[in-house]
Amino acid sequence: MPDKDISALVRQYEQAIQSGKNPYFDADEFSELADYFDQQDDLDTAREIIDAGLAIHPGNTPLIIKKAKIAVYETEYKQALELLNPITEYDFDLYLLKIECYLQLEQYKIAFKLSEELLNNEEDETLDNVLAELGFLHVEADCFKEAALYFQESLKYNPENIEVLSDLAYAHEMLGDFDAAIDTTNSILDIEPYTYEAWVNLGKLYSLKEEFEKAIDAFDFALTINDSDNNLLKMKAHCLSLCERTEEAIEIFKELLEADPDDTAIYFLLAECYESLEMYDEALSNLKKYREIEGDTDEVLSKQAYLYLEKNEDQKALSIVEKGLESKPYSLDLNMIAGEIEYRRGQYKEAELYYLSVYPSNKENFHLVDRLAIVSIKEEDYQQAAYYTEELLDIDPNNLAVKQRLALLYFEIGDKTHFNSILDQFTDKELLSLFELIYTPQSSVYLDRDILISYLNKAREARTLFKNLKY
Repeated sequence: MPDKDISALVRQYEQAIQSGKNPYFDADEFSELADYFDQQDDLDTAREIIDAGLAIHPGNTPLIIKKAKIAVYETEYKQALELLNPITEYDFDLYLLKIECYLQLEQYKIAFKLSEELLNNEEDETLDNVLAELGFLHVEADCFKEAALYFQESLKYNPENIEVLSDLAYAHEMLGDFDAAIDTTNSILDIEPYTYEAWVNLGKLYSLKEEFEKAIDAFDFALTINDSDNNLLKMKAHCLSLCERTEEAIEIFKELLEADPDDTAIYFLLAECYESLEMYDEALSNLKKYREIEGDTDEVLSKQAYLYLEKNEDQKALSIVEKGLESKPYSLDLNMIAGEIEYRRGQYKEAELYYLSVYPSNKENFHLVDRLAIVSIKEEDYQQAAYYTEELLDIDPNNLAVKQRLALLYFEIGDKTHFNSILDQFTDKELLSLFELIYTPQSSVYLDRDILISYLNKAREARTLFKNLKY
């Protein structure tokens, strides 16, 4: 049904305003005018119309709901509820607004109760739409688990609702369930094989799973539908670079740059491609072009310094880092590069100072904590190295290399209690790998867990030197 033509009503309203008169309309006309200006994204005028309408028709439910809706637009949820809660009559839009407000205010029990009431008040033939609306409100409130349940219920009534399937895929993605999101997206493509957005989303989902070849295939399908989407071409090129098809990625980036020379981000992406190919001069050349246009940032300076490090031009790298640290003394990237330069020079205490300057605000950064542990080992401060390695294990509890290092540190320190405690965290296979770092038996087939631990403790008591191992 086409929208009602209210152009005459709009002219009448505008003429009244221009003449300085208070416009007078019935409640439905005020409501239609408010909808019109809302659709024009002119909320100020819509608000003025609603207030004028309520001044003449106080207590009019549709106008109060529209006033509350504007409050919700502006995230004034408590104000919206003050308007809505006195209304006792049943209204679908009113319930949706109240549910949205309570969800955003994290008053989930009330939102759930209202959702149940809404579903009980609606007819069966409208339930698919009601459930979909509830799902969307829960997505907006970051309640993705509940949103997925509502979308799934909606699809029982209308399994081929592409909009709901798309929202369900998004909810699964936000929950980190990429497989479910992929399955849902494939359901969309089963219904509409030429849905461009679905192919793009499928590629993104595969890239999140680091299945880059599948992502590229999905992007290629999308490009058969629309081959002029430069952002999609960038995503495809990025995936190509991540699955060692870097030369193909470079060709795409070059073509994109020819089509749009002002897209300076491509210079940075090209720099990363050339870096992966160990073509450091080409990488630096593209990074220089990027810096000339975009200026210096921590990321750019760190990347440039790192490239010089790879070229063994430590002094150039240090000069760049020192310049950056003058304005950004607590930059993680710049301090990491500075620490690496000092580490290469054998200046372990200086390297440690750089790492420690950013450690308090980056204690969850695996690479930083790892460098602090290694520097402590180089300084033969094994107790401190054990402390940092314990932190690494907290960050990544299943990392075998970290568990081995920690065991060897307590091995070297001679700390029997902590040594046996960390051994308890090894699987049988991992325990054997640790054993083989210290012993070179002719055969280890006959060694069970208890025997392995016994041998390892004997070695600890004999104080086989940790520093002679490659850790």
